[in-house]
Amino acid sequence: MAIPLLFDTDLGSDVDDAIALGVALACPREIDLVALTTVAADSQGRARAAARMLGLAGRTDVVVHPGAEAALARRGAFVWRDIETKGYPDGPDAQISDEPAPERIVRAANEVEGLEITAIGPMTNLAHALGIDPELPKKVKRLTIMGGHVRQVRIGDYVCPPGIDYNLCSDPESSVMVLGAGFETRLVTADVTLQCWFRTQDIERLEQAPGPIAPLVAKLVRIWTPFQHKIFTAIGGTLAPDNAAYLHDPITLLSLVDPSALEFERLRIVPTIENGVMRTLEVDPSLGIGAEMEVATAVDPARVRDAIMERLLTV
Repeated sequence: MAIPLLFDTDLGSDVDDAIALGVALACPREIDLVALTTVAADSQGRARAAARMLGLAGRTDVVVHPGAEAALARRGAFVWRDIETKGYPDGPDAQISDEPAPERIVRAANEVEGLEITAIGPMTNLAHALGIDPELPKKVKRLTIMGGHVRQVRIGDYVCPPGIDYNLCSDPESSVMVLGAGFETRLVTADVTLQCWFRTQDIERLEQAPGPIAPLVAKLVRIWTPFQHKIFTAIGGTLAPDNAAYLHDPITLLSLVDPSALEFERLRIVPTIENGVMRTLEVDPSLGIGAEMEVATAVDPARVRDAIMERLLTV
């Protein structure tokens, strides 16, 4: 049976959200999109972009709900580069609702049996939803998050210090609240996602695909690539010349329908803020602290890339 899924995203901050939504749209037999919620900075703009993508794919039945635009406690925490909603063609739009994202999350959890949530942006909407209904973790079958820095995160030769994971680190107070709330949680961490990217040749294939979504994704990647290289080389990273876009969020979405290219471990994780930086610390289970989570610790990059491409080329 299809997974009933609420998709919480900061679509636009990085092209990987759009790629992930493309993967979800390519899996109608495996994923039943219950609703889409947006978070961070101009969440209304993100909602319009998501609604256009859904409309182009013929999924005007999926309603989009804009959510939190500011972090729970920190001002100016969310990135906005003014490229977030560019590159979308004219076309039909899915409906954008006046019901805020946190309220929709709570309603979905109460109405949809077996609901899963995939969160591929900051945790702010979920934190507000917990404020509305602290029993939310008992009503959600699983929360899958793109986020975490557990063991070692590398960008080429550069070993990243804690803080590279934008999704959890941009609103650490919300992240600690959500990760400590008692959800059955899966983390697809930066440890594995920064090993995987689309190559220039992959984008060329997407540009030639017959459907509306794959060429759109290719266009958005073309806009994003120079920003990605500037961002990661500025901190000391070494990117492959053909690295067009990292696949953080689409790997997370893929893990719902085909986790075979990933290795997961049940780890004890303590979510905390250390010197102002969000941390997901692996601890010995014998200590009796933290929360047990399913954590991605290894990946086959080629298999992941091929699986994502295979699906995108169909939409």
